[in-house]
Amino acid sequence: MKKNNVTLKDVAKFSGVSVPTVSRVVNDEKYISNEVKEKVLSAIKELNYTPQWAARSLRIKRTHTIGVIIPNVSDYFFGSTVLAVENYFRKKGYDIILFNTSNDEDIEERAIKLAISKRVEGIILATISKSEKKISSIINNFGIPIVVVDNKLNIKNIDQVLSDDVGGSYKLVEHLIKKHGYKDIACISGPLEESSSFEKLTGYKKALEENGLEINDKFIKVAYWKKSKAFEATRELLESSHKPEALYCMNANMLIGCLRYIIEKKIKIPEDLAIVTFDDYDFVSVVYPPVTSLKRIDIEMGTVAGEILFERIEGSNEDYKVIRIESDLVIRNSCGCN
Repeated sequence: MKKNNVTLKDVAKFSGVSVPTVSRVVNDEKYISNEVKEKVLSAIKELNYTPQWAARSLRIKRTHTIGVIIPNVSDYFFGSTVLAVENYFRKKGYDIILFNTSNDEDIEERAIKLAISKRVEGIILATISKSEKKISSIINNFGIPIVVVDNKLNIKNIDQVLSDDVGGSYKLVEHLIKKHGYKDIACISGPLEESSSFEKLTGYKKALEENGLEINDKFIKVAYWKKSKAFEATRELLESSHKPEALYCMNANMLIGCLRYIIEKKIKIPEDLAIVTFDDYDFVSVVYPPVTSLKRIDIEMGTVAGEILFERIEGSNEDYKVIRIESDLVIRNSCGCN
């Protein structure tokens, strides 16, 4: 017998049970004795039987796959979020198909449509799209459950799991003001068309205003989440006639660009410039001096998004949710604390 041509009938004959029984074991259905299940699984292993998953999915209308769509697979935050999603769904017997959009709206739209064509049962989407109508149209046309993470969309019939961007930024900037007395605080931002950047900037401005400080637009630089642009933004800020005393960087990826300039110019932290960042990734705590940040929420975000999506796949009709995950300060030396 050629093992690559093994069928359900072959497995049934080898294990001494009926073809329907083998099918029930393959589909992990209930009410099968452990003894029979072990016989069938042993035969499957011995014969190297591989189920025809696509055909099986067509029959039972299930694929046990979900799509995960993110803008940058190399980003620390998204990489960790995907791992959390994968770990959650693996325990549920699901596989994931990962799509990287490279921060391109057109690629994102194609990724959503491709995921649907692969008959995924749900999608977790970290969108960069400025067109909420486009996303809403896809959801309404196909009726597939989608959970949005990171960037908020003003769409009613989806669940969203977001970070508390306003509150997190406020905590970081207020710490610089109240604990250390800094007044000239600059901000390196992501693209303001994205809700996560806009809301982080809102928190930054709110902390300044509520502590009686003026907002200096020259201290706000948009670096589009890129290291190279963050390097240039830091250069512009620190080579200007009016230099900031402190710098708030909206994510760890841009922090790398900031630190490259700071190290190149031998600028001392925090003596010459205090610095804080929104994200707390491994390198943030081991650079010298270690950087003050917010506690990581990527694992929690991915897990919560997975739980909600699984509930929708299983038929939950609860009201759609917008969950914001709060994060506490992680105080280190870069802000001036000992």
